[in-house]
Amino acid sequence: AAKKEGYHQVAALFMDTAEQERAHASTLFKLINALQQRAGGGNEAVQLPSAEVPTAMGTTVENLRAAIGGETHEFSQMYPAFADAASAEDLPDIASRLRAIAAAEELHAEQYQKFLDAIEGGTLFKRDEAITWTCRNCGYPHEGTAPPETCPACLHPAGYFQRKEELV
Repeated sequence: AAKKEGYHQVAALFMDTAEQERAHASTLFKLINALQQRAGGGNEAVQLPSAEVPTAMGTTVENLRAAIGGETHEFSQMYPAFADAASAEDLPDIASRLRAIAAAEELHAEQYQKFLDAIEGGTLFKRDEAITWTCRNCGYPHEGTAPPETCPACLHPAGYFQRKEELV
């Protein structure tokens, strides 16, 4: 949705965050398997907590709001509860890893909020002072209060530009 709406840097943030969430899932999978092995178990199923996830995409603004809500739940409630349970079961290394993942989830929420504020405030592609905008596609730099309508180097639209210091 973000890409279709011309918010290419927001689309990149969603993709980067999805890859980081995949890394979290991989870490959790390894921790669960290690606990099973330590308990002498084999491949039997482990009861995991359930979670609700959105099943439809909305607009970029709607998706950012939903992502902020999900990430906030994860860093403020879900992972702290998991970490507390691990601590109670005398698994301090796992508790520490879960708290570290919670810190990443908090950063995700902050990043989403930053983009939501910029879109709603009309400042994602407009500044009061001249800055350097960089095309995410080809790297062309442009000085101004807004990016060019199209990149003079690769002809991509203004939505591909972001502030130079925000390059991912």
